Amino acid sequence: MPSLRHVRVLPVLVLLTLFGAPPAALASCVQPPSMEEALKSAEIVFVGTVTSTANRDTWATVAIEEVWKGSDQPATVLIKGGPGGNSATSVDRTFQAGAKYLFFPLLSEGALADNSCSSTTPWSEELLALRPSDARQALPGIEGEAGLDVMGLVAPLGVALVVAAALLAVGLLARGRQSS
Repeated sequence: MPSLRHVRVLPVLVLLTLFGAPPAALASCVQPPSMEEALKSAEIVFVGTVTSTANRDTWATVAIEEVWKGSDQPATVLIKGGPGGNSATSVDRTFQAGAKYLFFPLLSEGALADNSCSSTTPWSEELLALRPSDARQALPGIEGEAGLDVMGLVAPLGVALVVAAALLAVGLLARGRQSS
């Protein structure tokens, strides 16, 4: 028969077990919108095939076939479906190499990110009915960071070249005057 001392300790241990442990960090996703609504509200949407995975299949190198929405994308991008290293979250997305998806990634700190709460879905022929009329190819021959607007770099690079040429011309003119 347990002693009176053991009977008093048991409820304390039960309470400590139930309320003393740190709460688990669980995340849940809200009901995803219909594909039509997801297409309307998303900033970036494209069709692509996963060519390789890393980081426990949560990071995918993707060959983009068509951009449906958002800025132009390079032909190959990296999508991070979870944190790096040994970290993990309850909403990590995993990818399958060789599988084709309709991606709805987010631009996060200059890179494309995805999670299991997004509308990203494996490709099926039914999704072709949602294809917008202005869908376009990825930028051929360009590989880079996801979300990079390469065409947005053309104007600043052009300005930089003009300024460099002007500075070179001024330097050459000044040098020519010093020689005379």
